[in-house]
Amino acid sequence: MKKVLFVVLAFVFAGFLFAGGSKETAPAKTANSGKPVIMKFGHSMPTDSTRHEALLKFKEYVEQKSGGRLKVEIYPSGQLGKESEMIEAIKTGVQEGYLGGVFDALTPKLNLYLMPFFFEKQEDLVRVTKSPIGAAIAKDGDTYGVKILAVGDGGSRHFTNNVRPIRTPADMKGLKMRTPPIESIIKCMEALGANPVSIPYGETYMALKTGVADGQENPFMNIATMKFHEVQKYLTVINYQFHPEPFCVSPGWFNKLDKDLQQIITDGAWVYTDLQNKLRLETNEKWFKVIKDSGIQVYVPTAAERQMFIDACKPVYDYFINKGTFSRQELEEVKKVAFNK
Repeated sequence: MKKVLFVVLAFVFAGFLFAGGSKETAPAKTANSGKPVIMKFGHSMPTDSTRHEALLKFKEYVEQKSGGRLKVEIYPSGQLGKESEMIEAIKTGVQEGYLGGVFDALTPKLNLYLMPFFFEKQEDLVRVTKSPIGAAIAKDGDTYGVKILAVGDGGSRHFTNNVRPIRTPADMKGLKMRTPPIESIIKCMEALGANPVSIPYGETYMALKTGVADGQENPFMNIATMKFHEVQKYLTVINYQFHPEPFCVSPGWFNKLDKDLQQIITDGAWVYTDLQNKLRLETNEKWFKVIKDSGIQVYVPTAAERQMFIDACKPVYDYFINKGTFSRQELEEVKKVAFNK
């Protein structure tokens, strides 16, 4: 009986060792088994957007550099869900990559890019994204369950609507303006006298067409590729916000990858970002022409009118500082980098 018990205990002990009874963690995820690591990448823009075009370059880069150990699957046009759903999916590890504009869920520090009438041109924003303070803003995403590998230019934004030309803030009063779930945009609309209406990006076209919203705000490329101009009468060229373009991955997935694969994806994120920045700049006039040629009425505010918008939006800065989203010192540091002061 004792001999049988000894044999059983020996097998149990051996099984414990082989099952990882030591406290070593599981090995990093690799593709050494011959099967590539799959990276599902979702975004809400259509396939003719600069975002999608640059993502195709990212896919080509990482698959080539990894020798096939990485395989990138791109899902455009919200195929993986709404932006809020995709963010939750990368936080839980269901989805590996995401690009989009719901910034507060990534890190509130991204609001340092989102203050109204802050950046004058793309170059100013990019100077910040590639600086130490830009890296610190991206790093803050770790606190919220998101790894931000790079940040680029998400475009400068303009107003469209179906009610009247917008020449001064007084023309915004009472307009139902579609807004994404981005607090800085909501606060800007409120400061200008508009009524923000929260509508998912993919549902905006029908909301404008049916009158659920009177207007919306977006860059030229977004307006044109999503065909918002087809259901809008007036465009005001205002450049009231420059948005960042955070390249996000799931930290739980990314941290389990072999170090060399992590580096390839990180480098690829900047390949994407640099190309997307270039395409944004180069195609801006093309998309503007598409919108103008549709017959929409275009208005460009005078310097004095533009200053009225700037003055009306000043309380937005104080709101975020008083809320503690960022400090006045942090804002001044960003400004110093942006404008080489």
